[in-house]
Amino acid sequence: MTVGESVRKAIDDWEQGEFESAMLHACNAIDGTASKLYPTVGSNARFTQLLRENYEIFGRMGAPGIDLAGTRWPVKVERPKAADGKPDSADVIYGIHRCTHAHRAALPDGFELLPDAAVRIEKGKVQLSNRIIFGLLAVAVMSPANTDQRVPDTYYLSFAGAQFSINESWGRAAEFASIVASDPMPRVTLNFTDWMNNP
Repeated sequence: MTVGESVRKAIDDWEQGEFESAMLHACNAIDGTASKLYPTVGSNARFTQLLRENYEIFGRMGAPGIDLAGTRWPVKVERPKAADGKPDSADVIYGIHRCTHAHRAALPDGFELLPDAAVRIEKGKVQLSNRIIFGLLAVAVMSPANTDQRVPDTYYLSFAGAQFSINESWGRAAEFASIVASDPMPRVTLNFTDWMNNP
């Protein structure tokens, strides 16, 4: 399946309210993009690297108001790749969502996606907004690795009240960065140090 097909399927499933299936296809779009950019790197490292390199796009589209680069989540994931060894957002998306869906397993309790911009955090659990799906899709769509991809012309992404045709947005990460800069939004680094130091 191509990145474009994964993007289309994610949006189709989103519109049907099938958020876990949409998340599966969004993760596949990231996997496909990362494998083009870093073909000699393992799946965990390349997936999380792609997200970290695009936190500006990923965060603004998928988790507005949260500093994804600085936040560490109070959950356990295998082999986190964040610099300090504590799971950041890329580790959670890969270790919980991507791996669970890739292995066709049930998502662990406490990690279900929440509607709109809601986020719920408990010790050992984090429920992100289902907007995170569009953050993943935006990273894939805007990557220069995907300029050859296509979806039906009616598919679009939204940001700050504006709609962007996906077919006109493939590979345009640099242009999107300037759009984001023109709409500054405060971002908060969430701190769960006490929970992480006292398991």
